[in-house]
Amino acid sequence: MDAAANFIPLDLFDIAYLLIVGFIGGLVSGFIGSGGAFVLTPAMMSLGVPGIVAVASNMCHKFPKALVGAIKRARYGQVDVKLGLVLGVSAEAGVLYGAHLQESIQRAFGAAGSNLYVSLAFVLVLAVVGGYVMWDAVSAYRSGTSRAQEKVSRLARRIQAVDIPYTMLYFRSLDARVSVLFTIPIGFATGMLAATIAVGGFIGVPGMHYLLGAPSLMASATELVIAFVMGLGGTIKYSWSGLVDIRLAMIILAGSLFGIQLGAIGTTYVKPYMIKVVMGTIMVVVLVSRALVIPVYLSELELIGPLAGGTAKVLKGVSFGIMMFALVTGAMIILQALRKGMRTEREAQAVAAPAVAVMPLPGGAAQVLPQLSPLGRFERFLVASDGSEYSAGAVREALRLAKRCGARLRAVTFVAADQEHETLGEQILKHELDAARVHLEQVAAGATAAGVDCEIEVVQGFSVHDRIVDESERMRADLIVVGRRGRRGLARMMVGDATLKLIGGAHCSVLVVPRAAEVRGRRFVLASDGSRFGDAAAAAAGNLAKRCETPVTVVSVAVPSHPETRRREAPGVVERIVRALRSDGVDADGEVAQGLAADMIVAAAARTGADLIIMGSHGRTGFERLVLGSNTERVLNRTQCAVLVVKAA
Repeated sequence: MDAAANFIPLDLFDIAYLLIVGFIGGLVSGFIGSGGAFVLTPAMMSLGVPGIVAVASNMCHKFPKALVGAIKRARYGQVDVKLGLVLGVSAEAGVLYGAHLQESIQRAFGAAGSNLYVSLAFVLVLAVVGGYVMWDAVSAYRSGTSRAQEKVSRLARRIQAVDIPYTMLYFRSLDARVSVLFTIPIGFATGMLAATIAVGGFIGVPGMHYLLGAPSLMASATELVIAFVMGLGGTIKYSWSGLVDIRLAMIILAGSLFGIQLGAIGTTYVKPYMIKVVMGTIMVVVLVSRALVIPVYLSELELIGPLAGGTAKVLKGVSFGIMMFALVTGAMIILQALRKGMRTEREAQAVAAPAVAVMPLPGGAAQVLPQLSPLGRFERFLVASDGSEYSAGAVREALRLAKRCGARLRAVTFVAADQEHETLGEQILKHELDAARVHLEQVAAGATAAGVDCEIEVVQGFSVHDRIVDESERMRADLIVVGRRGRRGLARMMVGDATLKLIGGAHCSVLVVPRAAEVRGRRFVLASDGSRFGDAAAAAAGNLAKRCETPVTVVSVAVPSHPETRRREAPGVVERIVRALRSDGVDADGEVAQGLAADMIVAAAARTGADLIIMGSHGRTGFERLVLGSNTERVLNRTQCAVLVVKAA
C-alpha cells in the first residue's frame, strides 16, 4: 500500500474537528481517569483516517501525557514503579507483536482490513467494559456502596500464595511477593490491546487489581508507567513503518491540554457513580458508532455482498453522527457538572457573611475592605508539612510567627488516599499514617517548647491543595503556611502546581516559605499597585509590622508597557500607603521602580535585606484556581525569601 495513502488531507474543518475531539478526549480523560483513547481512535477513523494510522497517532499523542501523569502521581506515593516496569517489559513485547499483526493485516487486506480489525476489537472491548461499568455504576447507586473500601480479591490472594522458585518479586503496592510469571500474560495482553486500539488500560488496570491484588488507585497510577513504556515503543515501531501522522497527534494533543484540566475540576463536583455513568455512556455510544460501519468494511473486503445504493455512505454518515453525539453528550454532562458546581460554590460564597477590615488613609478617610477573615487578624494559623526538608522552613516560621502573634497553630500533614473511590493498600496506608503521626508529634513538641498552642491532624485525600483549603475553612484560619521546594536550573522557573492552586483556592492569606528562608523581622517589602488587592496587602502588612516591630518598604512599579496614566499613579500609591502606615505607628518608607513588576519587587527585597515580601492576590474559584498567572506567581518563582500572599474578597 502506498505510504501516502495512510495520511488524509486536512482542511480547516478537519483541523477544527480534531481540536474539538482532542478537547473532549482530554475532558473525558480528566474526568474518568482514562487515557481517552477509546474516544480519540474511533473519532479519527470517522474522519477517514485508516484504523492503523489512528491507533499509531493516538499512541504518539498519549505517551508524553502518560509520563507527566506518572511523575505527578508518583509524588503522592501512588505509583509502584517496579511493578510498572516489570509489566512494561512484557507489555512492550505485546505492543511489538500487536503492531506486527496490525501491519500484516494492512498489507494483506488493505485499509478496509485494518479498519475492520480495529472496529471489531473496539466493539468487543467496549461491549464488555462499557456494559460492566454501567452495571457497576447502577449497582453502586442503588446499594449506596460507592464509598465502600475495596478488598483484595480471592483470586489475587491465591496468586500471591503461589511460590515459584527464582521468579518471586516483592511489590510494595501488593505488599506481597508475586511470581513474575503471572505478570507476563497481563503485560503482554495489555500491550497487545494497546497496539490494537491504543487503550491497554482496559486490561492492565483490572489485571493488576483483580489478579495481582493492587489497590485500584495504585493500579490506575501504575498503568501510566506501563502506558509510557508501551507508547514510546509503539510510537517508534509504527513511525519506523511510516504510520504515525504527527499532524493528528499534535492537533489532538493541543486540544486535550485544555480539556483535561476542566475534566479534572469536574470530578470534584460529582458523586463517584456519575463518573462511571459518563464513562459507560460514552463507551456504549461509541460501540454503536463503530458497529454500524462494520458491514461497510465487510463489503469492501467482499466478505459479504455489495451494499445497495448509497447504503455505505449512509452508514458512514450515521456512524459519524453518532460519534459526534457521543462526544457532545460526554462533554455536556461534564461541563454541566462543572457549571453546577461552580455556581453552587459562588452562591455559598455570596451568602457567607464577610468580615470587614478598615485601612486608614490620609486625611482620616477609610477604605472598607471585605474579606472572609479580617485583614491583619493573626489568631489561627494552619501549617501544612509533609515532613520533608522543604517543609522545615514552613514549620519553623509558623512557630515563630505564632509565638509573636500569640496565635493558635494547627499542623497537618497529608497522606494520599481518595476516599471517594479507592484506598491505598492496608499495610502501605498504615505505614504512611504512622510516619505522618510521628512527624506531627515532633512538630507539636517543638510548639510546646516555644510556648505555642498547637493541634495536629493527619489529613487523607487525593488533592493536596483542596484538602488544605478545606481544613483552613473548617478551622476559620487567618493564615496558611506552606513550604516551597528548592529548585535548580530550569525548574527554578516554576512553582509547584499544588502551591499555586492552594493560593488560588484559599480564602485566607498564604505564607510561602522556601526551605532556607527566615522571617526574623529585619524588613518587610510591601508591593502594591494601588488596587483594593494592594490595599488589602497594605492593611495586613501594617498589622503584622506592628506585631513584629519591623520597618516596611512600600514598592510600586511603573511598568513600561502600561499606559502613561497608569504609570503616573505609582508615586501617589507609594505616598498614600506610606503615610497611612506611619500614621498607624509603623516605620515605613517607599520607592517607585521602573521595569517588570516581579523583577523590581524581588530586587527591592534583595537590596533592602527584607526577609518577607507581602503582596495581594485576586480571590479565585473554580476554573480560575488553575491559572494564577500574575505577578504573585512570578515573584514566588524568583525570590528566595518568604512571600505572604494576602487574599481580598
